Amino acid sequence: MNFGPLRAQQAVLNSSNLRINPVAKQVASPQLHEEKLSRFVVQDSVEISETGRQLAEGAIVSQTAKYFGTTQINESLNRVLEGQPEEVSNAVCSMIESNFIVNGTVTDESQRSVLLEMGVSQSKYIADRYMEGDKAKEFLETMDQIAAIALTRSIDPQTGDISYTTPVDRPLGAPEDYVKLSEVMKQVDPQKYTAFINDIKGGGNGLSQLINFAQKMPQNPNWIEKYKERTGQTGELLNNVQLKNRFDKADTTSASAFMNSVQNLLKESSATQDSYIQNMRGFFRNLGVQVH
Repeated sequence: MNFGPLRAQQAVLNSSNLRINPVAKQVASPQLHEEKLSRFVVQDSVEISETGRQLAEGAIVSQTAKYFGTTQINESLNRVLEGQPEEVSNAVCSMIESNFIVNGTVTDESQRSVLLEMGVSQSKYIADRYMEGDKAKEFLETMDQIAAIALTRSIDPQTGDISYTTPVDRPLGAPEDYVKLSEVMKQVDPQKYTAFINDIKGGGNGLSQLINFAQKMPQNPNWIEKYKERTGQTGELLNNVQLKNRFDKADTTSASAFMNSVQNLLKESSATQDSYIQNMRGFFRNLGVQVH
């Protein structure tokens, strides 16, 4: 199973952040093949494998209805949702779209906070009711990571694009010290990185810019150090996010208990808008559960 799509957003993914243009027109786009992501090896020299020549496909992907915060997040969700009913996978997909990585229609920050906190508690309901052991633990840790990404949201005042900071992505099977060459280029040579991205947007593959940059790497070892320093800072930022959740004590023992406790907690916090109750009903509807 390839983790389910977000149905209402056009996402642009690059090596260090997720950008969403909520008003972008939907266009046909290529399929995302994660196994074709970068296979660059950066040591004393830079080697490019044959599969590495598909880097451009993983460097920037523009398409509707997909959320890939990182390959690792996607793989974790695939793993924990394996064998689950389709309704559970659909509910998780919908939660990410409706509660975590919301589109531009939710402009009020307090409303977005309530939705995110509800999403975290909805994740706990799924873990408690549909999973057990290590899978439940991994699922909650992964959803917490997506929540941390959601808290980094920023909006470009000129374009209206919504950006989220994400951990630097690694292809499947890549070592922990993997270096994403396009991200190094972005940091140390923004002009060349812009040319690289523009070439891809224009229908090219950006490979000539990437190879040219890679040839300069052995003479500039400090570039890797700067890259590692920045990725370390990003990881530390996301790992130390603290989300205060007003729904922490929601009762997950049954659907009706969960619905009632969330409603009561909403009243206690004076957040009783109908949209939140609709969000809860949509959550149960995706699970195929009726609540009254």
